[in-house]
Amino acid sequence: MFSERLKNLRNEKGLTLEALAKRVDSTKSYIWELENNNDKKPSADLVNRLARELGSTVEYMMGAEQNDSDMVFFREYKTLSDPTKKQLQGMLEVLRQGAKSDDTDT
Repeated sequence: MFSERLKNLRNEKGLTLEALAKRVDSTKSYIWELENNNDKKPSADLVNRLARELGSTVEYMMGAEQNDSDMVFFREYKTLSDPTKKQLQGMLEVLRQGAKSDDTDT
């Protein structure tokens, strides 16, 4: 399951084995092995780097039924600078206000 999801996510992102390997500080041959050999057990650190690079979650890559985009967003949000977080919070407030006015228009 991990190998299939890894390969599918990599292909969806349009990454070659070599490109993904470079981005996660691994080797092309090891990524190939992970995609083609279910018996390979990568480290938790590598699975985390792969999930991050592929816009996924560790849980999904390891077998969860769905890829939770909210978890991916929040994980990325936590790594942002405080000024960027404040900008996103402001955007969210604008969106909330727009949603409230949409609700009262109907």
